[in-house]
Amino acid sequence: MKKTARSLFNARIRPVEVKDFAFIRSLAAEVPTFTVPSEYVLWFFTHFHPDYCRVLEQSTGDLRAYLLAMPTSKPTNGIALWQVAASTPDRTFALEYFAAYVREVVERTGAASVFFTTHENSASLRLIRLLAKQFGDCEVLQLDPVPAGQGEHEFRLSIGKIAQRTR
Repeated sequence: MKKTARSLFNARIRPVEVKDFAFIRSLAAEVPTFTVPSEYVLWFFTHFHPDYCRVLEQSTGDLRAYLLAMPTSKPTNGIALWQVAASTPDRTFALEYFAAYVREVVERTGAASVFFTTHENSASLRLIRLLAKQFGDCEVLQLDPVPAGQGEHEFRLSIGKIAQRTR
């Protein structure tokens, strides 16, 4: 376990590049409920929402995780997390890195909520719970089931006034 922790200390979160698409598609294919994004979808996300789409890269150049997200227009001032995935054995550490990054994005953009869809026991839900702890007493609220969502529900982390107090 210590070896894994040390390896991620030399990691950084950076914008997704075209050369990362194969890694993202391969890791997405390992998650049964994920849609494997086409190269066009990845280009679209990274071209129009570059601040919201990231990979976690070790100093060796190895990719360990990715995050695909975008701002929301309904409601305004929100962030929608589409996919977050990490390779084993680094999942926990990668999720903590991304929780810190999402917090930076929330603070920089003034987002009042973070939305995502997932199963009740998933990496995305763990990411949001980590994020909620960073903001204090935020609650992760389970909303409606997602139509044709393979048993997924929509969740929301309301930040609003809590994010404003931390600035």
